[in-house]
Amino acid sequence: MSISRRTIRGFTLLELMVVIAIISILASLSVPTFKRQIAKAKLIEAQNLATQHQSLVEEFILLQGSFPTESDFNLIKQTLSGKSIVKSITVSDQNKGAGNLALTLNSSTGISENQYLKYTRNTDRIWTCHSDLDANILPIQCESLAEEEE
Repeated sequence: MSISRRTIRGFTLLELMVVIAIISILASLSVPTFKRQIAKAKLIEAQNLATQHQSLVEEFILLQGSFPTESDFNLIKQTLSGKSIVKSITVSDQNKGAGNLALTLNSSTGISENQYLKYTRNTDRIWTCHSDLDANILPIQCESLAEEEE
């Protein structure tokens, strides 16, 4: 009777370190893309709020004949939740049927405190969007003012 001894083989420390290094490199390459996607997802909430408030402004103009003043807008705007990406929503530069609707943003992944989305309505009832956000996270319909300032 001979007792055979089985050799138990496992991974060496060097092999484990190589695998960890490869995983680290792959993770570091994907982090910027992941952050950009998180920022874009957060901006969807801001876009939805902007669309809702554009509708409120359009309804006000239809009923009253002019762009709402700040005090009028405060009566019709929706209240923001404490967890919202949007810090505040204001109107400015009211001139008959034209004016601005600005959404100031809270700090979040890929978004700095007080960056904004500004929607401008002209007298032809056309809304345009401008923002100081990076061009790679901007909504499709918005133009970046950050590139123009540089």
